[in-house]
Amino acid sequence: MKAALIHVFSLQRVLRVMLAGCFIVFSFLVIYVLGLIGAALLLSLPVLFYGVSYLAKKPKQAVWLVLILSFLSPGLTRYVPGPWGLTIDILLALSWLSILLNKKIKVKWKHAKNPVVWVSLIWMGYLAFEMVNPAGNGPIAWFYAMRGIGFYQALSVPLVFLLFRKEKDFQRFLHLLILLSLAGTAWGLKQQIFGVDAAEYRWLYDENHHEEHVLHGVLRVFSFYSDAGAFGASQAMMSLMCAILFTGPFKQKKKIFYLACALIFLIGFAISGTRGALAVPLAGGIAYLIVIRNFRILIAGASAIVIVFCILKYTFLFQGVEQVRRMRTALDPNNKSLSVRLDNQKTFARYLANKPFGGGVGTAGFWGARFNPESLMANTATDSWYVKIWAETGVVGLVLHVSILGFILGKGGKTCMLLRDPKKKVCASALFAAITGIIFASYGNQVFGQMPTGIIMNLAIPFLFLIPKWK
Repeated sequence: MKAALIHVFSLQRVLRVMLAGCFIVFSFLVIYVLGLIGAALLLSLPVLFYGVSYLAKKPKQAVWLVLILSFLSPGLTRYVPGPWGLTIDILLALSWLSILLNKKIKVKWKHAKNPVVWVSLIWMGYLAFEMVNPAGNGPIAWFYAMRGIGFYQALSVPLVFLLFRKEKDFQRFLHLLILLSLAGTAWGLKQQIFGVDAAEYRWLYDENHHEEHVLHGVLRVFSFYSDAGAFGASQAMMSLMCAILFTGPFKQKKKIFYLACALIFLIGFAISGTRGALAVPLAGGIAYLIVIRNFRILIAGASAIVIVFCILKYTFLFQGVEQVRRMRTALDPNNKSLSVRLDNQKTFARYLANKPFGGGVGTAGFWGARFNPESLMANTATDSWYVKIWAETGVVGLVLHVSILGFILGKGGKTCMLLRDPKKKVCASALFAAITGIIFASYGNQVFGQMPTGIIMNLAIPFLFLIPKWK
């Protein structure tokens, strides 16, 4: 017996030595191939293992980390190139694995049985069908492209309904959203005042983004977002949300905070020079005025919108301000950019005439250029989110997608109108206005699927429908 125990312990010692030797050899190879980056990766392994273990026990924290990374990952790629976007997939998958495998995490699956979850899954099901589209670029291109179009939504919406049902969850979402957006404004003002740094300069000129971001020698500020369009739309959305929250039944300090944030985000929107983001306050503001059903404010708000439109369309007031001058061009029917967009849509119409299911997910835009750079789809700019959906999923996909968004707007508007509690109503109205603004602004740009707005929408939509359930 004693001899057997000695033999077992000796075997364990040998195995430990062998594992240690393998790890040392592996470490030398990693450092030899990757250099200092490899050494940093090895040193970070314990932290990584601890982080994965922690998030596996607390899936809600993984979702908050997804929101943070949706803001930071576009900017991080300019400094440390890498597949930062895939970390969002990993974190969402980790949240679901935690719910499914960790018996200590109790969820009521009946909460996931609601129409918003079902329409998200139906849309993802249609995208899965697109994988066999014969006009597509194959499963790898499909995988990369479908994530932002529907996969993140299919994973995020049920998670919110299952895990984030309390008012404090919404408040944490709102505060985190404001904090990250303020950081974006601060970084944008740094670019506006002091100029871009070396990494941003390389992104602008070496990667050929200067044509859309430096106009007549003036920088369209993009902060740490993917581009100026995404930055401007997000800032406009946050300005609208905070302005509506300012009207709520909150303490004076909180109201002043919301008003200050609304003004700060308005500055961020202005320095982005984004014309398409004008639709956010216009469409979102009108949606808010409708759901509160205050006809005095509705008339005053509509009058203000008309006045702003007339100033931009029919006068040259504030023409010396670059941001105003650029926004004014959005209302010019002879604008060259508009003509190019219309020509591109005609090109897609001819190509898609016999393709009711589109050219395939992953054939247009960035992923089309990566996997099939010589194709017509890759070399024709989509510009609009809805043109992208039309080009890749066809008229069938476009009708389905627009119908789902229309359903969300209709159900969301009804939810806001039925609320009687002033606090719930203002929170729901702020979210509804933001969602409406982004949906309409996506006609001019692809903001609905860009980081961070895409993730924000995937979380904001279910949060909107949970507000009536607060206790």
